Amino acid sequence: MDFGIFSLVNRRDPAQPIPALLHETAEQVRAAEAAGFGVAWFTEHHFSNYALTPSPLMMVAHMAGLTHRIKLGTAVILACLYEPARLLGEIAFADNLCDGRLILGLGSGYQAHELARFGVTLEQSRAISEELIDIIEQARAGTSVEYHGQHFDLPLTHLSLRPVNDGGPPIWLAGNSPPSQAIAARRGYPLFASGFGRDVATLKEVREGADAVWRAEGKDPANLKFATLRYCYVTDDKAEALSFAENARYQVRQSRYLRQGQLALDSAFLPEEPFEGEMTPEELMAWNPIGDPETVAEKLANEIRAVDPAHIGLYMAIGASPHPGVMRSIERFGSDVLPRLEKAFGSLERIGPPAAA
Repeated sequence: MDFGIFSLVNRRDPAQPIPALLHETAEQVRAAEAAGFGVAWFTEHHFSNYALTPSPLMMVAHMAGLTHRIKLGTAVILACLYEPARLLGEIAFADNLCDGRLILGLGSGYQAHELARFGVTLEQSRAISEELIDIIEQARAGTSVEYHGQHFDLPLTHLSLRPVNDGGPPIWLAGNSPPSQAIAARRGYPLFASGFGRDVATLKEVREGADAVWRAEGKDPANLKFATLRYCYVTDDKAEALSFAENARYQVRQSRYLRQGQLALDSAFLPEEPFEGEMTPEELMAWNPIGDPETVAEKLANEIRAVDPAHIGLYMAIGASPHPGVMRSIERFGSDVLPRLEKAFGSLERIGPPAAA
């Protein structure tokens, strides 16, 4: 297994200049590469301050020339929003720009208001996304593609751009819902699932649910390459750790607000609405790898033992977390946390299914 840095690029404060946020994100990814992270993930969202990156492939292209080793992943491309002929070219082009380091994370989306601006409903999104995956898979297998489906009709098209490696970039799927997990199971893709900031027991339930879906699809869950997404911050300063956890709660509030199915927003800046039963910053700090290096390593070790992940993606910059503190946290993860995990487990490549790395 390995670790990834997950760049949501949300904007809690309207006074935060967007160019500065993007520059800081690039610096954080470069620091993660130096610290030994395996993947840098870039998300896709539209029309709110929840996340500023409308095109993860543009971020991949930007970071291709600023990094050398770290893989660059989309987490995720909202497949239902794309015209397939253009997307095929952009995937191959981005993969060539980063010399084959692209990981293609795909998902169907959950924010009704952003899908609606592209003429797509939540009810349609999964079926459209699966057709687009069919087209991507066909393109990966040859030098031309032709597809006639319910949502897309693509005549015979010869591909002038090819990915760097045979078979193209690996495909990952994101989803906590059983239907999305079933698509990953049928196609044998790694699955990215969220623990929504909750405790190890919740992560274990998510993993057990995914295992059940794999069995229902006739697949052996021992071969499931399971990835989780967690909040992480490394610091000896308890007040700094608590401040990061409060920013994490802000992101949880935004995510919950956007899951209500609303088709319109009052503003591009979302309200910070508390909700009944929400986690406190203290609970988020206790349940996630947040704290001094020993605490972070211990919590991650417990999660690894509980869910046997192939990958753990980490939110290391969230809300209005100060950039200098984020940079120190990333550096200390590499210098102080990873060695503790390697002491506990040996080579991390041995964790997860065979060839998970």
